[in-house]
Amino acid sequence: MLNFVYPEELYLFVESIRCFQVRDVGNSKWLEVHEMIIKLSQQAALEVAEHREEEVKEFLISRDKLSVLIHEAYCVNLWKSRVLPHLLEIDPNPQATFLIYTALYHEAAAVALLDLCLYHPSGCESLQDSVLDLIDYCAQSVAQVIGLVSMGYHENETKIDVDEAVLTELERQKRDLLYKIGLRCVSLLNYVADNVSLFHLSAGRRLLVTHDIPWLMVDVLCFRPWQRKTSKGLEQFIDEKWTAVEDAAKITKIEAQAWFCVRQLLLNPQLMENYTLNESRCKQLSKLLGMLHETLLDQLPVLIELKQFVSRLTLSGNTANKQQNLILEDMPQIQEQLLKQVESDGGFYQIAQSQDGIFLNNNKEEICALATRLSSAYGTETLCKLEQHLADLELQKPQEVKPEQGAAGDGVDAELKTSHKCGTCQEPAKKKCANCKHVHYCSRECQLKDWPTHKNACQAN
Repeated sequence: MLNFVYPEELYLFVESIRCFQVRDVGNSKWLEVHEMIIKLSQQAALEVAEHREEEVKEFLISRDKLSVLIHEAYCVNLWKSRVLPHLLEIDPNPQATFLIYTALYHEAAAVALLDLCLYHPSGCESLQDSVLDLIDYCAQSVAQVIGLVSMGYHENETKIDVDEAVLTELERQKRDLLYKIGLRCVSLLNYVADNVSLFHLSAGRRLLVTHDIPWLMVDVLCFRPWQRKTSKGLEQFIDEKWTAVEDAAKITKIEAQAWFCVRQLLLNPQLMENYTLNESRCKQLSKLLGMLHETLLDQLPVLIELKQFVSRLTLSGNTANKQQNLILEDMPQIQEQLLKQVESDGGFYQIAQSQDGIFLNNNKEEICALATRLSSAYGTETLCKLEQHLADLELQKPQEVKPEQGAAGDGVDAELKTSHKCGTCQEPAKKKCANCKHVHYCSRECQLKDWPTHKNACQAN
């Protein structure tokens, strides 16, 4: 059985996860924990994909590590926005950027683990006071995605030339991760909204009053960051990559999460006691009516109630005469504590200067040694084996024969089996390339033989 983290290692890995300060990003101890978080993230995704018992999730929740993951995401977010610019002022074209990318990817891995854990109510319940920090972080990340989409970033198909400045490529990688993190944060906000009764009243106020998440989600649904038009046709963001689709009406997971989030908030009477439906909010929410069409409601029938609510709201108009109750509100702590520590360390510029030798290192031997270590941590060989394993599992699923086929069912099934020819030997083939999904193969050996020929066309897709 394929594993990124073996059962005997799991406890050690989870226990080793701890909080770091901004000054620690990139040092040897931070890298050790980074490797563990990466492997835990890969193992957790594997357990979900293969419908195994979710041991990583259980360990993270039982050992109270979700707040640590939120802290780590915030820490790298601060480093990315406040320290990295100073480093690039010192050296605008660093010789090796993979360690910078490693720091950026640390944030994405932490958010991916949170996404897998908070799907379960037990994960949300374990957040306790750190839910306020999570709401702040997610609201900021989703707003950044909306900003990128409004500038047309997701529809930019321009390929970066290798001769262009390293900084340009680094900025592209930074924005790509920002985009992926922001879309995951749509799901995280939905999980929090769905389990808001588990938290203190401050969580509800932070969702509705501080950040106005219903307004934010309407913007998300209007801008549709999970979909784009390219020269090759329509593409949707599925499983963290852009995939060509034919049916634009079929909703994606992210779109469904955005709709569910709006529904959970607007149809919660206790939360709505603190949400003043003034004229501007009513106008913003009324945009949902045009998107709540029959095709969508057929796929998500639970939204019928939301459509009725928005329709009544449009007819009744402004209801801004609610009395605001006085509530003693808890405040988020993680970002504030990180900023205090940065101040005691001399500020962001001082931290950048102290990290010069780490991220702007020009020693080729040290760079190669670190690259080898990180390559092992990311487990690229295991990922390739896993991709093939999952493809084989998909092929082992029995073909479904519709009842109305009757006696002709066997003939239809036989036709399906022989309708595709192997791209190498032209024999009947049931497998297809997992990346481009255009070329079929009868075996793994034929796929490997054809790879030198198929490579360019595959990567173009």
